[in-house]
Amino acid sequence: MTRRHAAYRERTWAPAWVWILIWGACLAAAGATVHSAGRDPMSTMALVLTLGAVLLFPLLMSALFLCLDVEVRADRLFIAFGPLHLVRKRIAYQDIESVEAVTYRPIREFGGWGIRPTGRKTAWTIRGNKAVRIVLRNGKQVYVGSRFPHRLAGRIKPRLGVR
Repeated sequence: MTRRHAAYRERTWAPAWVWILIWGACLAAAGATVHSAGRDPMSTMALVLTLGAVLLFPLLMSALFLCLDVEVRADRLFIAFGPLHLVRKRIAYQDIESVEAVTYRPIREFGGWGIRPTGRKTAWTIRGNKAVRIVLRNGKQVYVGSRFPHRLAGRIKPRLGVR
């Protein structure tokens, strides 16, 4: 990966209430599973498997969606969820028509946060209502969540003239 060659890098963390909700629900499910388990050996095996699955879910969610990373690289914009960057998108600068810092309404316009496609618009956001709207040459729009959208847009714009 060319992470060390990024001209600009921003990491936005998911809000704490999201992780409290996910971990709380999984721990409640684990508690209910333990409470309802019987004493026979098959029940014990089912209990272990169920607890493993219940606790694996929030760990997987954390690995995939703990944060949103945005990097302005030499040849493209790189957007990825989670510290492992398993869910990612790359946008070549030659595919970008325009870039603009915007305030938007994530619930009204996209139905929430995350990777949210709606028609010709897609949001890659993790929190808040600030983003950089990227209009692609094919007419599609990509909203990239940012704590500092003016700064991010300012780092992308000079690269658009280089074709």
